[in-house]
Amino acid sequence: MDVEIDLYSGRRNPVFSLAPEAEEDLMCRIAALSPAPSGAAPHQGLGYRGLRITNGPAATIMEIVVSGGMVVVRDRDGAERVLQDEGRAVERSLAELAAASLDPTEMAVLRRELRG
Repeated sequence: MDVEIDLYSGRRNPVFSLAPEAEEDLMCRIAALSPAPSGAAPHQGLGYRGLRITNGPAATIMEIVVSGGMVVVRDRDGAERVLQDEGRAVERSLAELAAASLDPTEMAVLRRELRG
């Protein structure tokens, strides 16, 4: 799985790949999430917008977006599920996995965004 940190507008975003055990952990975490309240949607706009995961192991999943306490799972058939990421636990764990791949300045920005 590839994880894009949607950090910049007009610049290439950092991307890293998850190891197979991290992929498995991520999918288990997502499977355990509850549905988000109706009408909930990830942050849009400038600056950090979350993490976008593609090339997933499940042939039915096209994209997963983790942002601002929500996880959006988009299936290849067009279905979309919005789940609640309580305490941004999934987002924080993915951010920490990114630390080895990110420039220290980018990591500082990401950690600051997750604190706010």
